[in-house]
Amino acid sequence: MFRTTTLTLMLAAVSLLVFSSPALAVSGAGAIALEFPIGARYNALGEAGTALAQDVTAMWWNPGAFAFATGAGKSNKRVHAMQSKLVPDLADDIALYWGGYAANSFGGTFGVSMTYLSMGSQEATNDAGEVIGTFDSNSWAFGMTYGTRITHNLGVGMTVKYFRDNLAPDEFTQDQVGGSGSTFAVDAGVLWKVPAIKSNIGVAISNLGPNITHVDADQSDPLPRKMTVGVAHSVYQSDIMSLLLVGDVLIPLLDWSSEKDDYGVGLDFGEDEFGVGAEWGYDNSLFIRFGYKKGTGDIEDATYGFGVDLDKWVGQAITFGFASVPQARGLDRVTRFSFGYDF
Repeated sequence: MFRTTTLTLMLAAVSLLVFSSPALAVSGAGAIALEFPIGARYNALGEAGTALAQDVTAMWWNPGAFAFATGAGKSNKRVHAMQSKLVPDLADDIALYWGGYAANSFGGTFGVSMTYLSMGSQEATNDAGEVIGTFDSNSWAFGMTYGTRITHNLGVGMTVKYFRDNLAPDEFTQDQVGGSGSTFAVDAGVLWKVPAIKSNIGVAISNLGPNITHVDADQSDPLPRKMTVGVAHSVYQSDIMSLLLVGDVLIPLLDWSSEKDDYGVGLDFGEDEFGVGAEWGYDNSLFIRFGYKKGTGDIEDATYGFGVDLDKWVGQAITFGFASVPQARGLDRVTRFSFGYDF
């Protein structure tokens, strides 16, 4: 009997992910697992971290900032992990997981990271509506990043990553093909520290690479290519308290070509996506964060969260972070949890 799939749950899940992704620049882009911001700290700050992130998560935000993640008074080896359920009000098994490792090596900072997006379990049926099997849908990306300091206050870096998604086994698709797809991408960035004005300025370009193809090239989807410009400013700093402000503006690098009937690489200033945030710190141990995010999918809402650094209390560089971020209208907010350890 010829087998096909209903994939109703899977398609619904993928659609929800597309519309709920706070950072998705263009609804036609594929590889949505690359678009979820990493790190509870920066999620709580309006999803702004291009000029602020100088830890393991800088591999996602800005490879140039990753140059400052180790050495010069910081630990030489660091790890970070983040977990977030994406539609907890609708499905428990749709979740994002991210892990990264950074080490001071090769005259700079070298790191590896893994992103894993679980899209849950699905049932496959035949033309008669009979269940003929079950399968899991997921996508993942493995990346390697290197950042180095050109001067004391200027860092540059690059990430190379491989992406693959597994929507369904080929034997469960109607044409027996197109259930999976893969591609590769490159990120690059620069971070400039300006002590005179107590500010950082960052610029990052992300996800430059070939379209992801499932069935054929004519039906391929572009990667979520984007440029992000960010600023971070220290308003106040003492041994007891600190206050900083951050802001990011996202500019899609997807330019629709009517002649080619496809997306090319080009600046799209028609999108209006930005995030701003403020972080108050006490005793270098407790951090309260608030922000505001405006993005596609009718997202305009506050972000908030907190962080704890246990180094002063337990003698171990252990950090925890929590963030609450908005989704598209009609969907519940989601929470993101982070854990970091330096050794």
